[in-house]
Amino acid sequence: MDNRKQGKIIKGVGGFYTVLTENGERFTVKARGLFRKLGQTPLPGDDVEFTPGKKGEGFMERIFERRSELLRPALANVDCLLICVSTTEPAPDLELADKLLLYCRRQGIEPVIVINKCDGGITPEAAAICAQYAHEAKVFAVSAETGFGMDALAQLFSGRTAAFAGQSAVGKSSLINALLGLSLKTGELSQKTERGRHTTRHAELIPTPAGGLIADTPGFSMLESVPLEPEQIPALYPEFVCEGGCRFTGCMHLSEPDCAVKAAVSQGRIDPKRYERYKKIALDAIEARRHKYD
Repeated sequence: MDNRKQGKIIKGVGGFYTVLTENGERFTVKARGLFRKLGQTPLPGDDVEFTPGKKGEGFMERIFERRSELLRPALANVDCLLICVSTTEPAPDLELADKLLLYCRRQGIEPVIVINKCDGGITPEAAAICAQYAHEAKVFAVSAETGFGMDALAQLFSGRTAAFAGQSAVGKSSLINALLGLSLKTGELSQKTERGRHTTRHAELIPTPAGGLIADTPGFSMLESVPLEPEQIPALYPEFVCEGGCRFTGCMHLSEPDCAVKAAVSQGRIDPKRYERYKKIALDAIEARRHKYD
């Protein structure tokens, strides 16, 4: 008799995987050798088919096709990525936020900007960040410590798989604690380096009361480059769709004449700080490709 079940991997440690079914049952399974032959590695977030064990662990039989995939840490089928920044310490790394936005759009993941540590409400610094991203993604100004803005943020997780990313010490684990009433270990900001210490050791999806899943992701605290060809980058900036268009097809909006994007920047229709970060990301991608084929 076939007793196979379906569920989602929520944790993988040492070759053993915890699978959560729709009715809330948890099973421990091992991946069969066929996945190694096929070059497939099960990831938290994968939807799988498995055979429960009668005495002890069962076996994973099939990994269903992924909708999306994150790299560091490795997660599958993420619906939204919460890109966390702070207006206090550490200083906001908006170039990292821009790279993560590009990564999300390439993967079909909804990006959400979360400005944490707004303990006294929306500060001028937080308002400036909101203004930069208002047309790019949902933006939430919150405080994990005081609860400011957390109710609105919590509504995102209904029936969805979400992951947190961003600089170390912006409070990713603190946000999860505040949202779910958990006690995940949180890092301390180094007084000397102003860089946080990673505290999460593996990717694990945590069920939410609303029926969703949240992953605490210490990865992406540093993202040197986005895995894109330079020509792919401009199309991933929604605000670069300008009326009239540029003179040249495939304009990179860098040094080309009659560029509608540069005109929009000079007229204040595109945020100049975000445009300057775009130029750096695009030029870095061009330089990386040059070295790749040297």
